[in-house]
Amino acid sequence: MNALRPGVRDALRAATDPIHARLHRLPVLSALAEGALDRAGYAALLRRLLGFHAAVEATLAAGPSLRPWGIDLAARRRAPLIEADLATLGMPVGPVPLVPLPVLDTAPRALGCLYVTEGSTLGGRQLAQALDGLLPAGEAGRRFLLGHGTRHGVLWRECCAALEACGADPLRRAEMLAAAEASFLAFEAWFSPDRT
Repeated sequence: MNALRPGVRDALRAATDPIHARLHRLPVLSALAEGALDRAGYAALLRRLLGFHAAVEATLAAGPSLRPWGIDLAARRRAPLIEADLATLGMPVGPVPLVPLPVLDTAPRALGCLYVTEGSTLGGRQLAQALDGLLPAGEAGRRFLLGHGTRHGVLWRECCAALEACGADPLRRAEMLAAAEASFLAFEAWFSPDRT
């Protein structure tokens, strides 16, 4: 990597940092972090998260293969974890509305979106602890927040390697950055307070 040129992850972080900071201030996500959600609020949050992750997983599965970049999308699915958490809460899963996503029709765009979803696993363990007053000890009810469990480190390193390899080309990097920003914006809009 050129010492004067930041890595792709650094560029992605810089491009999306303002949106990411706004997400931390969303009322429902702030309430989760503070351990202030009740069961109904947590279930509503999970259903909204399911609408995002199910849409992302379906869109990425229908798009270009990321295997040339070392990514197995099936190993990264988190929608089933949300469904398991809802079942633990005794809530029906049923069909949920899906978030409208940006076009993810190239590998760089798909990887830009993957950066958003995989990056969200990083703070999940802390958020899972915030549910201690709501849920009994253990994984049940917090599988989504605990993410990939023992595989987390390996999957995150694979994701970072794919981002750097694909984004080494300036045109692909630009596509990746735009898709990451658009994916974060779609998530933010999905959680806006005026959305029902």
